[in-house]
Amino acid sequence: MALQQVSMKELQSLAEVSADVLDQVRDAMMAPHPLKVAPTFTSVAIAELCGVDKSQIKYLTQKHGLPPGVKIEGSKAKDYSLEDAITWVKSIATLPRRPEDKLGKVLAVCNYKGGVAKTSTAVAVAQALTLRGLKVLVIDCDGQGTATQLCGISPEQDVDVDQTLMPFIYGDQQDLTYAVQTTYWHNLSVIPASSGLLAAEFALPAKAMKERGFRFWEVLKDGIEPLRAEFDLIVIDTSPSLSHLTVNAMIAADGLLMPCPPEALDFASSVQFWGIFSELVQNLPGALDKKYDFVSIVYTKVQTNEVARLVKTWMKQAYGTHVNGVEIPDSTAARTASAQIKTIYDLSKPDGSLEAYRRYKEPLDRLADYVLEQLALAWDSKAYQRAGAQGSLLESPVA
Repeated sequence: MALQQVSMKELQSLAEVSADVLDQVRDAMMAPHPLKVAPTFTSVAIAELCGVDKSQIKYLTQKHGLPPGVKIEGSKAKDYSLEDAITWVKSIATLPRRPEDKLGKVLAVCNYKGGVAKTSTAVAVAQALTLRGLKVLVIDCDGQGTATQLCGISPEQDVDVDQTLMPFIYGDQQDLTYAVQTTYWHNLSVIPASSGLLAAEFALPAKAMKERGFRFWEVLKDGIEPLRAEFDLIVIDTSPSLSHLTVNAMIAADGLLMPCPPEALDFASSVQFWGIFSELVQNLPGALDKKYDFVSIVYTKVQTNEVARLVKTWMKQAYGTHVNGVEIPDSTAARTASAQIKTIYDLSKPDGSLEAYRRYKEPLDRLADYVLEQLALAWDSKAYQRAGAQGSLLESPVA
């Protein structure tokens, strides 16, 4: 077979054609509405979110003046909006809340590799935590903008570079409050990304060369600070690399979450990630003094085979109690949602097998509960100190 060389002009044409095709696919997936629409909830779902029996819904509606839902035509059932659901949770559910005198926390979701369900996990956890009464911000630090897309905003069509982190990184903005955008999902905001964010990987080292003493690894930490008072949790989705922005996210974070499939290559890559990060911080003044509220490795895209079981054993030996007991399966439900540019929480009802839907969603719910428990511990310093003395009271069981 003859060698077929490809010119830069042909690559440019390839980029243009592929972008057109993606736009057509996106429009088809989201028709007839170009923007994402929040899911609705049944009375059963409301009861489950609030931890009460469905038979109490009518009584609680009247007692607390809660949203009554809208009757579905031709049925006795009712639909509740996402905002209704969150109102119910905040009024009825006995879940941890951020004390008024405490600031919000920052969670960085990171991995060296792509294809490990990093972004879908980050956005799903953010959505799930709004359903537990938190106000959440997603910061997209990946130039691909997948988290931005999952938040209902097209990174290439709807995001100008001035709406990303870049104006702050260039020094044109004092903090990141200018970049926060509301989304279709109640109590979930986003700082979006687009391909222009890739310039950060050149801008940060260039600034470090020009300005003596410039702490390029703490830029994001400083920009986030004013947002901690507004948001209970800030979730940072990083690129599948140990880039300058990823290092910034990890330094800014109070907790780290690494989604990792129990596959040999993914495990090896995760080990390399932690090793390189450890070496990097040795040379960053002040970085070695940092302490995280928690660091958790979560099994994702788990398959039921001998290889997965063996690699989970290796990961448990390598990471010990940092391995989270939650296992998110490789699922047709996840692939179905992803094909529609959605997470599992975007679906008002299962799109396919109910069993597959539950098998995928339940571990994500447990992961959100785990994160909420860690936040509660960190906000309650006395409980946090007791947990430290007793070996983390709320740590998920090791798989």
